[in-house]
Amino acid sequence: MGARSNLDSYFKEVNSIILSKQNPATGLIPASVAITSHGNYTDAWVRDNVYSIMAPWALSLAYKRIDDDLGRAYELENATIKCMRGLLVSMIKQSRKVEIFKNTQRVEDALHAKYNTKTGATVVGDSEWGHLQIDATSIFLLMLAQMTASGLNIIYTLDEVNFVQNLVFYVEQLSNFTLLGAYRTPDYGIWERGNKMNHGTPELNSSSIGMAVAALQAINGINLFGARGGPASVIHVLPDEIIRNYTTLHSALPRESNSKEVDAALLSVISFPAFAIHDVKLIEKTRNEIIRKLEGNYGCKRFLRDGHQCILEDTNRLHYEPSELKIFEDIECEWPLFFTYLVLDGLFFDNSAQVQKYMKKLSPLSVDSSNVPQYSRTVQSEKSKPISERGRRHSFTKKNLPPDHMTLVPELYIVPSNCVEAEKKNPKSQKRIPNENIPLVWAQSLKIVGNLVHEKLIDTADLDPLGKRFLPYMHKKGSDVVVQVVLLAENQELQSKMAMFGLETQTIESCNPITISSPSALRDAFFTLGENTKLGLTGRPKRPVGTLSTCRLYRCQGRLYSFLPHFMDREEFYLVSDNDYLVSVIEQELAFIKFNWVGTGRPTMCILLTNDMLKFKSDLTSSQANRKWNNNSSYPGKRNLLDFMMTLRSGVVGGVRVRVGRLGEMVNTACIESLDFLVSTDNGDVEDWHAVLKSDEIKVGFGKTLNLDTRETSEVASRASTPGRSNSVKPRRNTSIYRKKSGDFSHYALKSPISPSLASPFFSDLDFKLNDHVEGYSVIGEYLLTVLYFRSILHPTRSKANSPTRMSAKDNNVEKAEIATRLVTKAADGVKEEKDVSPASLLFPNKPGNIITSDLEETLHEDDSELSLDMLSLTLNDRSNLKNAIKILRSSSNLYDQIDILHYIHSCEGDNYKIPHLDTVSALLEEVYVKAMYLKRWSIVRQAAGLLKKVVNNLAINVSDLLIRQKPVTVGFGDLECFISSPLPPAKLVDLIYRHCTSDVREAPLVMEVLTYLGSFIRSSNEVLEGIMRIRTHFFIIAMREEISRMKGCDEEEAIEQLMQVTVIISNWFLKYLKMSPFEIKSLLGQVLSSPEHCNLTSDPAGATFSTAARWKQIHLQNTGLAQSSGLPNRLTIRAQSGGFAAGNFAKIEVLLDDKLQEVPITFNRGLNITVLDPLDGVVVETASFDSHSSADESDEFANMVEWLDTGMLAVIISKDDCTENITEAAKSACETLGSKIIRDLKYRDSWCLIGEKLINGYGKESHASATSGKPAAEIEVCFNLTERRNAVFNSLPARANSMGKNLNLAAINLFLPSHGRWLRKRKNDGALNRVSPRFYPKVWQVLSLCEGILIGKEFLPRDPTISEKTPEEFSFGLQFERLLDVIKDPAERQMAVDCLVVISRLCKNNPDADINPGPLDVLAIIKKATRLYWEHWVKEGNNGAEELAEEYAKSQLMNDIQSPTQAPNTLFRTALGIVDTSYEENELFARRLFFDLSQKGKEGSMAHLAVAAGECFFKGSLQLQVEYQC
Repeated sequence: MGARSNLDSYFKEVNSIILSKQNPATGLIPASVAITSHGNYTDAWVRDNVYSIMAPWALSLAYKRIDDDLGRAYELENATIKCMRGLLVSMIKQSRKVEIFKNTQRVEDALHAKYNTKTGATVVGDSEWGHLQIDATSIFLLMLAQMTASGLNIIYTLDEVNFVQNLVFYVEQLSNFTLLGAYRTPDYGIWERGNKMNHGTPELNSSSIGMAVAALQAINGINLFGARGGPASVIHVLPDEIIRNYTTLHSALPRESNSKEVDAALLSVISFPAFAIHDVKLIEKTRNEIIRKLEGNYGCKRFLRDGHQCILEDTNRLHYEPSELKIFEDIECEWPLFFTYLVLDGLFFDNSAQVQKYMKKLSPLSVDSSNVPQYSRTVQSEKSKPISERGRRHSFTKKNLPPDHMTLVPELYIVPSNCVEAEKKNPKSQKRIPNENIPLVWAQSLKIVGNLVHEKLIDTADLDPLGKRFLPYMHKKGSDVVVQVVLLAENQELQSKMAMFGLETQTIESCNPITISSPSALRDAFFTLGENTKLGLTGRPKRPVGTLSTCRLYRCQGRLYSFLPHFMDREEFYLVSDNDYLVSVIEQELAFIKFNWVGTGRPTMCILLTNDMLKFKSDLTSSQANRKWNNNSSYPGKRNLLDFMMTLRSGVVGGVRVRVGRLGEMVNTACIESLDFLVSTDNGDVEDWHAVLKSDEIKVGFGKTLNLDTRETSEVASRASTPGRSNSVKPRRNTSIYRKKSGDFSHYALKSPISPSLASPFFSDLDFKLNDHVEGYSVIGEYLLTVLYFRSILHPTRSKANSPTRMSAKDNNVEKAEIATRLVTKAADGVKEEKDVSPASLLFPNKPGNIITSDLEETLHEDDSELSLDMLSLTLNDRSNLKNAIKILRSSSNLYDQIDILHYIHSCEGDNYKIPHLDTVSALLEEVYVKAMYLKRWSIVRQAAGLLKKVVNNLAINVSDLLIRQKPVTVGFGDLECFISSPLPPAKLVDLIYRHCTSDVREAPLVMEVLTYLGSFIRSSNEVLEGIMRIRTHFFIIAMREEISRMKGCDEEEAIEQLMQVTVIISNWFLKYLKMSPFEIKSLLGQVLSSPEHCNLTSDPAGATFSTAARWKQIHLQNTGLAQSSGLPNRLTIRAQSGGFAAGNFAKIEVLLDDKLQEVPITFNRGLNITVLDPLDGVVVETASFDSHSSADESDEFANMVEWLDTGMLAVIISKDDCTENITEAAKSACETLGSKIIRDLKYRDSWCLIGEKLINGYGKESHASATSGKPAAEIEVCFNLTERRNAVFNSLPARANSMGKNLNLAAINLFLPSHGRWLRKRKNDGALNRVSPRFYPKVWQVLSLCEGILIGKEFLPRDPTISEKTPEEFSFGLQFERLLDVIKDPAERQMAVDCLVVISRLCKNNPDADINPGPLDVLAIIKKATRLYWEHWVKEGNNGAEELAEEYAKSQLMNDIQSPTQAPNTLFRTALGIVDTSYEENELFARRLFFDLSQKGKEGSMAHLAVAAGECFFKGSLQLQVEYQC
């Protein structure tokens, strides 16, 4: 009886406050009855209506639990349905806007967020108010799902179902071919104002993202017709959309937006009603941030410096001026609404203390209804009026009159005008008063819901029938997910090839009755989802389907379908043509599936292997920086892809459990979804859905499609010519154009990877016009390049002045460049047989094998001006040589020549120019592009892509992934640098990149690559971009250039050329050019981003370009005693063992440095497994596996690798299973160079292992056991004394640095610096990336508040109005200060400025009473002072033995990267030597380099010197300097 009485009391309250205001026609509820200077509250807001109707819905659930003989449960249920349907009908009237907005995302096309309460019509124009409020539509969808799950029937027709499905698309904000979801779309947010200054600028708001996440999670799979519905009434949300939204929200919290540090509205996201986050720590962090920054005595502030309804607010205008925000600080209005959220939060998370705390705080804030005339029972009883002509007066019945003494929740509490100053001086000390909007129905409804739960009249489960509070959608880290992998072969021939490697594959036909289809077929199927012609809705836009969706099997009309993942589609851009990149994508997607899979079964991924990936061989040079032994081997992408497929068989890949098998065997454990909604559409009885879903063709290569209806037999395949090494092709001379721009030349060995007949199946659909590419070694070009290279060393200024200019486009895209073509006919008579030519002979004409005659030699030794007389000069946009260029193009059989000439013709005539007897320029560029992708000529690929303006299909997605994680992007440099702060449609984004990246035709494709890789990084490992506020692509490229320069020991120009396409390496006295593949650029970028760890390295990675000898010569330069004192290991122990097939089939290796076990990154496979170690420090240089059982090519690759090894390198070779079936003579000889004596005696499946050292005669220890014995080979162990080996090397080297001459390079110079260049490298990387320490910008804000401003160079950031406009943690303040740092050009100095400000912040904190010197804070002056202090200390300490370095350092001109006044180089180091002037001014350049390489920590660290300098320059008096300094 007590429960019934309480429910009746709540019913009266709900009826009086909510239901009595519900319009009987529309069912809509006004937000309030108040009309104030702040607005007309009688309109029906979508958000307020949903929250208001929660109390009647909750009360109906409570009545259902008792014997409701008055029918109140039914009445309340239908009132709820009427309200929700009223909102639905109002929105359906705007279905046209929903359709338009899916494609435009314009704010004026958004659904309206409030309607007329009486009619449901719009009340404000499209452009007159901030209608775009994603959270409002999302809360409607969320509660529609919850209420439907509770048993309410809100949706009546399929038209309404289709509209709701399109509302899901609206929340996601999908546009064609890309995803720009709610989590990517700036909106006006829950407070309808966007930026906190209310200038009408929308923002990305976490509260909107969070509610969208909750809506998508909740409504997915809901049948809107309830238990009586069919497949057509089910709402579908693809899992990838949910995960993308969730990860975005997770990375943004607890920040609300760029202008708002945190917002109390986030309480609705982390708890009831959204429950959008599963991370308990993040929930706690967000809640604590809200309470710490926003909670007051009368409620919570919405956000900091919120001027809404504040007594000081100017009500004559809606917006605020930036400088006036400061006046609202500490007097922002406080909203009791948020205490109701905190009460519900405590109830749902079973925190009784929190419930009691906020119910107690809320109680005195509620206003007694007797004091509110509208709800006063006494006042209302006196207002009876005549209602009939008979004069009968209506009297209030007990039902109509408001209950006595209801506790009403005001909208907000205001600081009275007479208390403003006192409140500012002492926050939370003054009494506040409620505004006139009493009650806020939204808040009153939530209070009633909380009371019902607290009094146990309903349970939390009643309010959350979907169980969102348990967050079933998010996969918990660490739980077991097994990814089922099905390997598909393009045809039976490839299937047989894979079987040779022990890989079980299926052809597509053999998967029957399961149909294999392309992801585009699934995309087309979902295109009909939500389509409705009556409402003018087209349904789901056509866009890529994510990996989680394609890892499901689908059932439709009794058939099963499996779809390839989207990344297997050959798109227009060239990235996926790189097998290494493809492997990295597969690994990334497997990890993504592991941590985000939420399906009922196992994910099933089908991988289609093609001849394009695995059958092609090339003898051209590879650009794999860590596998230089592959330089002359077959196409390395095949090797790496096969290695990866082999790894799949092990059952674990990168920590992801996988199971490889046949598709038919995996059906029972797979996740199967229904597509039966397709057959329920209007055309379901006539449309052939099987034809749509099976997809006629799958793209498998360049210009090739795989017909799913035609079985390709091995007989047909065998008739097609296979690209690869061809001994039948007759070598012929083809002189290549000299490419100063690209630095690449054709190589000597002639072979045509593409058959002239184009019979290859890879090009069966293409009609090529240009000559096939034929690799030829250009003797003239190579010799000219060598001459110019060494001239650039001896006469750098002259060489650069006379060399052809790099292709560029500046000043309104007017490109001026020269492509120098030397057509030398003298070579034909002077060249010997090509088989006698050696590259070394080019530099040593007197040696055997020289092909240069005396006449030719004389010609080649002419000076630059004479050399240019017989060159064809092609200047972009200059048509004078057009005919000659076309003539050369017709006869050219070299892709490098073809792309340069086409570039020239393109600049003169444009895309559509028809070249006589060939084709249009664009068609020929496309031909070169396809061929170059096939041949992996990445320089040509990027150049053609730039000319054709190729686009990465998911570019907009990747850029948006950066932006929504509050990482603004810039493209271009200098005056062309463009700032991207909000997501753009794909077409606009691409146009912007190509307009602003014009310094090189390859720049735009490279920028798109970088943005794509950064998008993948931030999705998979957000921490790599920690501390980086802006993604400035130009500076990221600079950081990569610095990394290349460090690794390769080359100058900046060579480094940037390598980044674009090639690396210049001096090895064996001739030049090798290694093109960088997409995967290598991605790896390089990842290495740069991981630079915070690099300062702790003891040495450069062993796989760097320097050979072992070169590395240790540089170490010797520093100190011959380093062998014992540097902390390098002294003892290396190697253990190895092999077990053949009959002896356990295993391979084992252990490496111990000073008895500490080291990790060896190798996966043992069948054949020969090799591990290479540095003989001086025991570092693992390389690991690889070669299947010499199944392939002679693999054996040859093994031999190539051993040949690459430097003399003295250590190698461990272990056989597994069998290594003898196809082992070649070259492989056996290679083993003998490592010391093997029994390699030629090995039999089938014998056990064998070797620990060897590469010497002239070889030296090694090996173990062998016959397969017939059934026993493994005995374990062998070898110990090496590394200290003795290092001393032996040092003793054999010259004692003085200057005797090493030209061997002294940048890496050697760095070894003389305090940290051997490691901290300098870190600062350069971090400075280029704009990386800062945690909470750096709030620290700067505090420093700025103490001084007049911050001065950097000539740029000044004043204290006022900066700190008045922006709060310490406001994102826009960080952006403003980062732009100030941009004036520092040297990345290392920029990072030192960051350190300097951190030091000053710490000094201010430790010395709160210290006086500040008047005037601005000059950061660069403090850095200069600290540098001078360190230099003086360094001079005083003395630096014996640096004479040689001083001279070589001065000559090397390596200080050009330090932006300081030029000085005579011969003054360096002379202070320490006592030769000349020891002043800082004469040695500033080197002093800066020394200081920038100091470690941060320690008494002699950079932070300590900065503290001393700051104390002298910024503060008055003595300071406490004893602090732990580290950024």
